[in-house]
Amino acid sequence: MVGFWKRLTLLQRYTLVSAALAVGLTVLLSVVTVRAIESVAIRDEASVAAELVLRTIAPELQPDDFTGTLRADRRTLLDALFHAHGISDRALRIRLWRADGRLLYSNIQEPTAPVVAGADFKTPDGFEMFLKNRRQVESATPSVVRFFVPVQVEGNPKPLAAFEIFYDLAPLRQQLGHIRRTVLTAVPLGMLVLYVSVYALISTASRRLLSQQADLVVAHLGTYQSLASAIDAKDSHMADHSTNVADLAVRVARALGLRATEIDEVRITARLHDVGKIGVPDAILMKPGPLNEEEREQMRTHAVGGYEILRSAPLPDDVKLSVRHSHERWDGTGYPDGLASEAIPLYARIVAVVDAYDAMTNDRPYRKALPVDEAFRRLEREAGGQFDPRVVRLFIWLMRDAGKFETRSSAALSR
Repeated sequence: MVGFWKRLTLLQRYTLVSAALAVGLTVLLSVVTVRAIESVAIRDEASVAAELVLRTIAPELQPDDFTGTLRADRRTLLDALFHAHGISDRALRIRLWRADGRLLYSNIQEPTAPVVAGADFKTPDGFEMFLKNRRQVESATPSVVRFFVPVQVEGNPKPLAAFEIFYDLAPLRQQLGHIRRTVLTAVPLGMLVLYVSVYALISTASRRLLSQQADLVVAHLGTYQSLASAIDAKDSHMADHSTNVADLAVRVARALGLRATEIDEVRITARLHDVGKIGVPDAILMKPGPLNEEEREQMRTHAVGGYEILRSAPLPDDVKLSVRHSHERWDGTGYPDGLASEAIPLYARIVAVVDAYDAMTNDRPYRKALPVDEAFRRLEREAGGQFDPRVVRLFIWLMRDAGKFETRSSAALSR
């Protein structure tokens, strides 16, 4: 997963992260909005019903109604009032509780004895909220809301009783269903429009930035390639060495199945692998005989020197590190850091093989070019020692296959 994330461009990372955040935010915002609308609508519905009870029913109650059991004629009056004002049409159950917890009235059949907590429907403890002249609204079920309406009589500010009303929300829920669908459609669409607009702006800015970065890379790369060409030009035996190594390295990279961007990085690594030699004296670079120990140590500094030259360049880190480690050995005895086997960057392992091959098959101040077959034998002998065995096998196979192709082509032309 980490490797996949690293391979993504900045714009691709932004797209994935922002899309995930946008989806999550859209869902959250839609749910919160719908719930807020439903909560406000339910409270408003309960408030309207409570006000209707207070204005039409409560004034008909008399102080004597709360001193004992509510008389039959008074219950009949309440039934008629609830029905006349349409409250009974939406109220599934209406109860009138006295402050001490005694049930005075119910629009359906109820026991007339004092009600204890837990009987039928849950009874509120103590009626403290009503004594403070507050209303309480709570959901009994998803389609029913229960609310309480404190009842006062003239001249007594303290509530003597409270109506408990179970109110049917089914009609309201149907109306809210349309609102829910509208919100769940409008919010995602709005978020989508916002996301697309922001993405378009970021995408445009990202492309401009990538274009500028590419131009900067090309400018820097041209400078470093000029340095590499200058190094090759110091010695006629080294002419086009970096270019040859780059061409061979690209062939190996393709055969390994690397992606286009990785193949391009292999080419850059091969082209710049000797750029650090700019800091090595010409007397050492072009010495016709073997180098002594001191000269060899100075020559070895070119790997780190090339890395230091490229460190501030706008090039991938894989390229810079591969330039530094292009002279490491598979067995861990190379330089500058003594890396071994898979710890050596793949680009560096590819360059090490093709660099050695090009050096062996071209003249040098201290020796003549070796035959291709001899160069192959030396590469095979050092496979697992100096070189990555897999890269050696693949490179030799590619070169021999290319040689067969050239032979066949030449024979066809001669005919």
